[in-house]
Amino acid sequence: MMNKMIHIKVLFKGHCPRCKRYNEEVIYDYGLKPYWVVEKEMDSVKHYIHDISCKRCATAFSPESLVYRESVTGSVYYERPIDYDGQTNPETLDLQMKEHENRFEYFRQHETEFWDGFTAHALQNWRDSINELRPEELLAGLAGLDMTTNARTVNQLRRDILNRGMSIDQKIKFWYAANHDYVYDQLLEIGPMGWYVEGDVKQFGQLRTRYVVLNYPMEEAHERLRTDMIGKVVRKDRGDNAFLFKRIAQLSDELNRLSDNLRDKHHHIQEMRAEIEDKNIKIHELYQALKSERRDKNIISRDPDDIRKIQDLKSLINELILAQDEPKKEERQEEVVIEEVPIDFERSDSATEEGRNLEGKTIGIIGGQRAKQAKEITECRILTHTGYTQDPEFESLLKESDELVILTQFVSHAAMWTAKAHAIDQNKSIHYTKAINLYRILDDIKKTPVTH
Repeated sequence: MMNKMIHIKVLFKGHCPRCKRYNEEVIYDYGLKPYWVVEKEMDSVKHYIHDISCKRCATAFSPESLVYRESVTGSVYYERPIDYDGQTNPETLDLQMKEHENRFEYFRQHETEFWDGFTAHALQNWRDSINELRPEELLAGLAGLDMTTNARTVNQLRRDILNRGMSIDQKIKFWYAANHDYVYDQLLEIGPMGWYVEGDVKQFGQLRTRYVVLNYPMEEAHERLRTDMIGKVVRKDRGDNAFLFKRIAQLSDELNRLSDNLRDKHHHIQEMRAEIEDKNIKIHELYQALKSERRDKNIISRDPDDIRKIQDLKSLINELILAQDEPKKEERQEEVVIEEVPIDFERSDSATEEGRNLEGKTIGIIGGQRAKQAKEITECRILTHTGYTQDPEFESLLKESDELVILTQFVSHAAMWTAKAHAIDQNKSIHYTKAINLYRILDDIKKTPVTH
């Protein structure tokens, strides 16, 4: 395994917060080398987190995961979500790196103690320990005793070893030979900072991985790594330590939950940032349109509809600017009071004494709950919407209405902006009122001349 030729590439991956496209970016290439050479280089290569760019819309965003991938087969050797919660400060990380470089000397000082405990643990659980060994480890153990076997399958090989009636000394020597590569080429060569205990449980077994996590010699700065690993491999236990292990597992789960939550918040902030940038672009476009209108203001004769649209556009721009500091409402639009100056509903010179005839007209009322009262009115068609959400019914009301009415005390900013933009674009009349009685509202509309 250690001499196997592999070609590892390191990638950042993630989804664009603006267009949601999945992106990958290669940040390092180890080249085609033996496994043990790549493992050794990993000790000295550092990968600093930086933004990657979306291949579709060129948005820069933080990656979600760090991936080690074998480029020939395409298989993923290792993948880890990137934490943005700053759990490890630079001083602690530097100390951990120093201990990582010193791990060979520190293990040598505690080597005998570790092997004594490791073999004693195996002797107490001999059958289960043998069943965890891989075929090459079983053969390595027999070779350490200068023994051979005629077994043709893994199960036959395990039964052969269990039925040999080895002495205690033979079992100790067998266990050392069988686990030599596991301890020195896997655990020690990689070091605690690179262990992936969930994968080790599947590859090397629960008993061995648990013993290593609990007893492998580590210096002080690496003990924090051990605490996190304990919560992943020790879920249940018996005896005096049962409560302690259970509590560690609970705290580890809570730490992982908080880390996942903070990571989600980080990416949500990126999505909000992209949305704000898009709104700023729209505001800039509106400003450019306004400047263009101002440059043309010297024209002697201007269409009255153009003057009204410019005034409405100015009002819409001001409201968009004021809304930049308001918190985003994701799930629902709360009822707010719009600081909008109501239309003067007094009779104009162009209105007749009786007022306009609304027969055959469709009036869209946005705000509050007015559907029941609308059914009582027969002189024109009335469409109503609460204005809390901009659903298909809201869009349908805008399209079908000849004139729009905003109940300013019972409508959201978002609904008001959308209705106002629609009225400007489609050249429809839009009225603002604090009144809530539909008969009163219709009387006021009759007295108000059409604005287009």
